[in-house]
Amino acid sequence: MERAGCEETLRTPSVAEFLEEWLAKKELKKRARTMDRYRPVVDGFLKSMGSRAKRPLLAVTTQDIERYLEARTRAGSASGTVQVDGKILRTAFNRARTLNLISSNPAEAVELPDRASVERGTFTPAEVAMLINAAEGEWKTLIRLAYYTGARLMDCAHLKWSQVKLESGVLAFKQTKTGNDIEIPMHEDLRTHLEALASTDSTHEFVMPGMSEESGSGYNGLSSKFKRIARAAGVDVQSVQGSGKRMQNRRTFHALRHSFTSALANAGVSEELRMKLTGHKSKAVHRGYTHHEVETLRAAVGHLPSLSK
Repeated sequence: MERAGCEETLRTPSVAEFLEEWLAKKELKKRARTMDRYRPVVDGFLKSMGSRAKRPLLAVTTQDIERYLEARTRAGSASGTVQVDGKILRTAFNRARTLNLISSNPAEAVELPDRASVERGTFTPAEVAMLINAAEGEWKTLIRLAYYTGARLMDCAHLKWSQVKLESGVLAFKQTKTGNDIEIPMHEDLRTHLEALASTDSTHEFVMPGMSEESGSGYNGLSSKFKRIARAAGVDVQSVQGSGKRMQNRRTFHALRHSFTSALANAGVSEELRMKLTGHKSKAVHRGYTHHEVETLRAAVGHLPSLSK
């Protein structure tokens, strides 16, 4: 009896049992939209294994994972999507290895496809003005922020009034993606716009309370809504064929960040200053900023053309 109990305790779970349990634990830690990405991969992989998904976890092979990813490619999934699928499976089976359920990760030997990225486009000042004119409510602020600061979508959407230094004309915030603290001198147009918003005596923590509650991705996310604004404004989003069946847009909201950098480059602003403004330097470099450097950055932002002319 004791031996039977010991064997039961040490029993290796089936492929399906382990992956379902792994997902359940992830749901306790990850955001809902992250789980929306994980779940289809697990379901698809288990379906591809068929009845073999009931076999012990030890039975999973590198070939099983390769067959699943190859089927995804044949079905028209973009190379970047297949790459992420493979990384999710690597993470799952790496957890199994950490728990000593398997001796090696079968997904590590799989050669993942290179991500075929679509070159980003940029917007002209006239097109940015068209976007703002077609936008409503907080979108007018969001688009201005992105163009005049080069900040990423969710950093703009989550900007707080405490990070807006109207007296000194600087935005100071921590980049979500890099964790870097960054200061961006405000272009005079942006400063005037934010001063007008501040004069309403709003008690909200966020500059754009509505935007701060929205998701960046998904059909009803901010990225998709921006595309609809662009189409309404008559601005071409430049759809091109991606690596899979789906069309991809060269000019998304993120293209405003590229537009910021390109406009500065066209105005003769050095690469070093552009990298500082976009936060591409390390925290150590950022701590080395002097008052003189901030004033130089302020002059650099002033090179951006006014949208009101």
